[in-house]
Amino acid sequence: MRSVLPAARPAQRLRVPVGPAACAFPRLAAGVLALLLGATCRPPFAQAAPPAAPIAWSAQLGAPIYVAPRAGAQRVLIASTQPEGWNLFALDRATGRPAWRFATGGAIQKSPTVAGGQVFVASDIGATHFMRALDAATGQMIWHYARTQPPECMCSHDTHMAGKLLLAQTDGHSLYAFAPTGRIPSRRVWQFRGDGARLTAPVEAGGLVVFGSADHDVYALDAKTGAVRWRAVTGYGFVAAPMVADGIVVIGNRGGTLHAYDLASGKPRWSFMTNGPIDSAVARRGRTVYLTSEDRSLSALTLGAGKQLWQARMADYTDFAPVLAGPAVIVANRAGELRAYAATGGKPLWSAALGGTPFSAPTPWHGAVVLKIGDHAVAAFAQDSGRMLWRYASDAVLTAPVPGERLLYVASSTGRVVALR
Repeated sequence: MRSVLPAARPAQRLRVPVGPAACAFPRLAAGVLALLLGATCRPPFAQAAPPAAPIAWSAQLGAPIYVAPRAGAQRVLIASTQPEGWNLFALDRATGRPAWRFATGGAIQKSPTVAGGQVFVASDIGATHFMRALDAATGQMIWHYARTQPPECMCSHDTHMAGKLLLAQTDGHSLYAFAPTGRIPSRRVWQFRGDGARLTAPVEAGGLVVFGSADHDVYALDAKTGAVRWRAVTGYGFVAAPMVADGIVVIGNRGGTLHAYDLASGKPRWSFMTNGPIDSAVARRGRTVYLTSEDRSLSALTLGAGKQLWQARMADYTDFAPVLAGPAVIVANRAGELRAYAATGGKPLWSAALGGTPFSAPTPWHGAVVLKIGDHAVAAFAQDSGRMLWRYASDAVLTAPVPGERLLYVASSTGRVVALR
């Protein structure tokens, strides 16, 4: 390309557009070239702005929301951290119209659990700690459990449905099991009291409740009584939840070792070493498990023997477990990349720039992968290509996106809830 310099302005510097080849020079060479020519590096094609998110409906609740919504059969449940006034809201899933609201009298720090036509929510009022069960259709309270001594808050941890039990962790590092239905004298069926170390999320399988602990051990409790059926001792603590399949418990620890145990007996089956802490659960498809580590690796192992099938390296590690979508395993790493690999063989399929750090796990939804990027954006990418489908941004802090059957739900710190198509 030729540039014409007006005679009246002989001192003007040339601004010569530089093509893709020049932009590909090493940084030092490109800097020298730009200095000599006054050039600006431009991409060969201008990138179009990401499409706006398709909004189905929005609702303003007038209460700050920092925890992700929960999508039930007919309702979307929204919890607010405000301790006074209404702080649990139910909206019609399809239209966003208010269905009911409930005041717990204390801040709600975690998303409610929705199961069996009930909504379970934990909160505090002073030194009294509550677990409540509400009718999902009407918001009427079905039962409540209150505990003052010892002061063990249940509101700082997610609750989990495990078979016929509702499991709740406490700040005192205990695990409570509640019977969510039926007329019984005491809602709390049993309690496991650890040695003061934080517990991972529990998983129920084969009549056992299995979890890891920061005390370096893996526990399996009898689901009916809470009695310890077996305990495996390792050298490092656990923060990632176990995965149980085909009678095998698979769980990784902070020392970088993935352990596999026999579910019934607790006997070791195999172990796999990485070079960094394992802070997220494994994903599974069939007889293959997929593991990420802070050594920036993604590995595929056989479930039965822990044999490595393939391994891929990323620009940075991920805070979230890998997800499986179609023929791909997808990870979002701290370098701001969304990457897809062939679940069989590990071949790289595509990579997409997020434009920020992932703040939630990638979630498959209707042919897309959706996730939160930074504090203020949620985006969807095509599962088969990584192409950005849409981006929803806000000046407010957004929650992680929660998929429903047909709509995707996001809430914000200003109290706005939006449903995206």
